[in-house]
Amino acid sequence: MGRKQRSVEGSSRCSAAPERVWEVWTAPEGWPGDVIEVGAVDGEFAVGSTVTVKVKGGVKTKSTLTRVDAPKIWTSVTRFPGLTLTYEHVIDGSADGTVLTERVIMTGPFAGLFDRMARGQLQQTFTAVTADIARSAETAPPH
Repeated sequence: MGRKQRSVEGSSRCSAAPERVWEVWTAPEGWPGDVIEVGAVDGEFAVGSTVTVKVKGGVKTKSTLTRVDAPKIWTSVTRFPGLTLTYEHVIDGSADGTVLTERVIMTGPFAGLFDRMARGQLQQTFTAVTADIARSAETAPPH
């Protein structure tokens, strides 16, 4: 088993401003719906807090927020024996809209195995999640 870093991502585009996307994507209590069953944060959405997520058909995961840089990126990390998953949630604004990208960077001795087992499902999930957040940012009333 190699120790090479691997990554997989999914993206969606929307018409909402980056600040609006940030507002939606950093409010886990509003995530449940078409794609996500559970979304929660243990306190404020800040470095050191734990985010819990369960997508439909998936397992519940907990990750620790490691970076919160409004309105551009937030990252979190989940650690298992032999595998570290670093999730990046990137918001790129431009004159013609905003691109949301969710990516996982897999490191550790089991990264290659996990990549082979989960790549397709992760890409589908990240594309569906970013599309769902994009729709919410475009249609939900501001908080």
